[in-house]
Amino acid sequence: MAKKYKNDSIMKFLTVIGGLVALASQIFTIADIPWIIPHYVGYYDIVYAIIGIVISVITIYTAINPNNPFPFHWLFLFVLGILLVIFAGGILACVLLIIAALIGLIEVL
Repeated sequence: MAKKYKNDSIMKFLTVIGGLVALASQIFTIADIPWIIPHYVGYYDIVYAIIGIVISVITIYTAINPNNPFPFHWLFLFVLGILLVIFAGGILACVLLIIAALIGLIEVL
């Protein structure tokens, strides 16, 4: 049975915005456009950005179509936020997903 949160719409909004911010950050990384902090693009940055694009799409898909096939659970959102900050998604996307996860966690407690 799928968990239905009381603040489901806020969590979905933060998740979609976080996924879109991460997707923009990764596209800028591949295109070598300095978005917030100038950086050098090497082979590993492009690989990280491609993996990050996949994680960003999973993040957006989780909010748009919850519990099919990815769970819309606070712990899964927390893990996606950590993965986004590792794979060139940016700290802003991580913060948005962590806030969404904390809203779900507070509701569970």
